[in-house]
Amino acid sequence: MAEECLRDSRYLLQMKSYRSAAGRAYYAYFDAVRALLASKNITTKSHSSIKMLFGQHFVQAGPFTKPDAKAFQSLFLLRQNSDYEIDENVSEEDATDAVATATEFLHQVEAYLRDNSFAA
Repeated sequence: MAEECLRDSRYLLQMKSYRSAAGRAYYAYFDAVRALLASKNITTKSHSSIKMLFGQHFVQAGPFTKPDAKAFQSLFLLRQNSDYEIDENVSEEDATDAVATATEFLHQVEAYLRDNSFAA
């Protein structure tokens, strides 16, 4: 699911649909975190629970870092604002950064899953 969201975010970025690209980038990150949690048999669908559990199981304990958690929160806020704030403008730069952030994180998650004998 994360890879599909990332592919969609890249396409939306090319189409200059910056709000939607940022939203799909967030969901790529979100679904990648869900995959990490699933590797520890943890399942939840709540955004707040997923952020908290990611911090607890993968940031505090490693191998992910506080900047990864901050990036997750930043993408969440960008998506929230772009989806629910009518006056919120998502720039090309914001959307490009969101897609790049999600892309890099997915590479990290794939490496983690591969290194820990999970299918990525």
